[in-house]
Amino acid sequence: MCLFSSFVLLLSIIFYLTFSGTASQQAKEQLAQKPHKKDWSEVDTSVLRAQYRSLNEKLSKLNNMIKAKGIKMEKIDHIGGEENFDLLNTAETTSFYEKYLDKFIGYIDRVPIGYPYPGKIMSRFGYRENPFTGRLIETHKGIDIKATFGSIVNSTANGVVSYAGSKGGYGNLVVLDHGNGLATFYAHLSKILVKEGQAVGSGQILGKVGSTGRSTGPHLHYEVHKNGKAINPKPFLVFE
Repeated sequence: MCLFSSFVLLLSIIFYLTFSGTASQQAKEQLAQKPHKKDWSEVDTSVLRAQYRSLNEKLSKLNNMIKAKGIKMEKIDHIGGEENFDLLNTAETTSFYEKYLDKFIGYIDRVPIGYPYPGKIMSRFGYRENPFTGRLIETHKGIDIKATFGSIVNSTANGVVSYAGSKGGYGNLVVLDHGNGLATFYAHLSKILVKEGQAVGSGQILGKVGSTGRSTGPHLHYEVHKNGKAINPKPFLVFE
């Protein structure tokens, strides 16, 4: 599933919550007009039960997608049961899902998803030939993205700048700490436009593409780290 589809799904869930809350209120008003008769058999809750069941399944699916990328999220607790479903508890149930979605969005904001620059991948994560000699095999800790000199480099998630400066073969480097053990590296920059300790948002400009450090030409070297260890960035480029 692509990133766009995931966000469409989130928007659909939010729309559903708004609708179900309105439907619940309308049903309550109808019941209030009949103070002497509270016969729940007159109220069809089958649609709402089906919608909540579907919502639980979608949230579980989204949860598993995030877990597959190494992010821990709280377990989804199903609310109530079909046999004792109470329409008057719909507002409470909706509130639970709204809070859960707010928390889920918070996780999404801190997961490095997508490309820091929309270019073609020149070199992938793993073992490769030494780009300088073409002979020795070396470990490539990230991916190299083709880009023109001076192009804008963007953050792939909310985070805090933990490093901004020159560092050996990385050249000019920006490192973002996203929490939950995740960090991203943006290397070989020609110019750094953020400072250490600065909070940045997803998509915020971090610097410009260059060829500083151990580089054969202008490009962006991008890494994703989990608990201090470089991992393959590919699963984080899009939802699969």
